[in-house]
Amino acid sequence: MTRLALAALLSAALASGALAVSVGEIARKCGDDAKAYCDGVGYGDPMTECLAKNRSKLAPQCKVIVDRIRNGESVSLF
Repeated sequence: MTRLALAALLSAALASGALAVSVGEIARKCGDDAKAYCDGVGYGDPMTECLAKNRSKLAPQCKVIVDRIRNGESVSLF
């Protein structure tokens, strides 16, 4: 019974972790685009909104990140 509970807990943790975009991932995949199209906008929601507004100009890997956030994934520090 303990193994089953542990497996359920681990599955829930992995699933919830998959539903978040890390700040590091955003920086790696959208850093150049953020600098080019959203310089001086600030961090957090203003940045994600700016990237979304400029989606057609973004690199493919950044578009994926923007789409994930627009589809409801949260942004986490880790």
